Amino acid sequence: MRSHYRVIYDEQCEVCQAGVSWLKILDHNKRVAVHPIDPGILHTIHPTLKVEECLRELHVVSPGGEVAVGADAVILLARLFPETRLIGTIAGVPGVRVISRMLYRFVALNRYALSKCRGGACHVVRPDELVKRSGLGAFWSCYVIGMIIRMPLSITAAIRDAIERIKRYVFTYRKRMDLLDGRLRLLFLGGMPCDVVPLIFGEQFWTVIYDGVAIDPGSPKMRRSLQRHLSKLPLNAIRAVVATHHHEEHVGNLNWLAKHTGAEVFVPPITAKLLIKGFELPWARRFIIGSPPPLQAPFQMLGEQLRTTGGCLEVYPAPGHSNDHVVLYDRREKLMIVADAFMGVYFSAPNPDVDSRSWIQTLERLLALDIEILIEGHGFIHTMRPDIPDIPGVVIRRNPKEELQEKLQYLKWLREQIEAGLSEGLPICAVEATCFPWGRRHAWETFINDQLMRVFSLGHWSRTELVRSFVRFSESDAVLPLLYQARLRR
Repeated sequence: MRSHYRVIYDEQCEVCQAGVSWLKILDHNKRVAVHPIDPGILHTIHPTLKVEECLRELHVVSPGGEVAVGADAVILLARLFPETRLIGTIAGVPGVRVISRMLYRFVALNRYALSKCRGGACHVVRPDELVKRSGLGAFWSCYVIGMIIRMPLSITAAIRDAIERIKRYVFTYRKRMDLLDGRLRLLFLGGMPCDVVPLIFGEQFWTVIYDGVAIDPGSPKMRRSLQRHLSKLPLNAIRAVVATHHHEEHVGNLNWLAKHTGAEVFVPPITAKLLIKGFELPWARRFIIGSPPPLQAPFQMLGEQLRTTGGCLEVYPAPGHSNDHVVLYDRREKLMIVADAFMGVYFSAPNPDVDSRSWIQTLERLLALDIEILIEGHGFIHTMRPDIPDIPGVVIRRNPKEELQEKLQYLKWLREQIEAGLSEGLPICAVEATCFPWGRRHAWETFINDQLMRVFSLGHWSRTELVRSFVRFSESDAVLPLLYQARLRR
């Protein structure tokens, strides 16, 4: 370790975190070791290092024991790597070095404006130092600098994800996959322009048939692909048709599928009320996926249990993604059809009817169940079980309960961030920015895709809606108007 350049940085600083991420990418020969500020180890790195000074500026200790500080430390690091050596050389020219130091000092003085605690009390190093606050000018300066530093990484991640989405779309195009000796069937659906969603945003459409129960049979625009699957299924393969919640890609073919199979329709009571009276969709969802037709009789209310061909599915309320959401659980198989009550750990651009506080409570209840197979509503299965084969782009080899726990912790962290930001009087856009700090990998990896969703849907799917999902509902459970509803009324 003594042969390394040792970098001591403030892990609360977004700009510092972004710089360290680039440092790790550029350091092909492992010449640099990075250390968050820790009073307990500073003296072991170099006897002259002091917490107060390290908090003010970046410190770099060379293998020979020399200490570079602030802009000089950045210049030293830039000169280590071929890709940045020219920048470091130019920044080190005497006249330019003065300007570099001035810019560095401005950023250093205001870097807490976008820290993980937004300048509030933190658990690391010196809470009294971190109480300093900066104006919104400094806030957005730090944010923009972090964005510029991370943008090449965000673009690279977006390109990589786009390639993966295209590969997954081609591999699963209108396929049927039979698992667990035929008890579990996955019918991949699509249509025009529904196929835009898996290609651009990565959400596949499918109907899950489990032990004779067809769950979430797609929208009317996916009906042709569903009919092709239906023509190839054995007779009496479906004895019941179920919706997990009222969103259009899950309920548009309920009555149609029941009519063509002779199966009964089962829906949660709240879902039935929504579907009978109908609801207005924003143009993006209406155009791409299609509005579901009103629910027609006969149909049954979904109770606490649902009989299947060979057993029983337990029904659990799971509000959060929507107020009417339920999940289906096979206790014997330890299998849960979670639909959209999971949607990945870091799903960051939700519909504007999400209630994330209820989602936290739902996840806490689901974690009490023994789950070995978790089936999402948009093309993913999470399991470690060997009887589920490896299917590229579909089967994710992770422990489902660990992922549920990770999502729960993420939502709790978001709740703390939002509550703290609002209590400090930050505007909603600033609160949103603090929920996606550049130091967190998922924030910059999903940045391009999330912004595309925001623009494409005129703000209907956005990070802003994720923030609003924690404050949308009052203590009396009176629902505030959704953003797109307000626009429609206007």
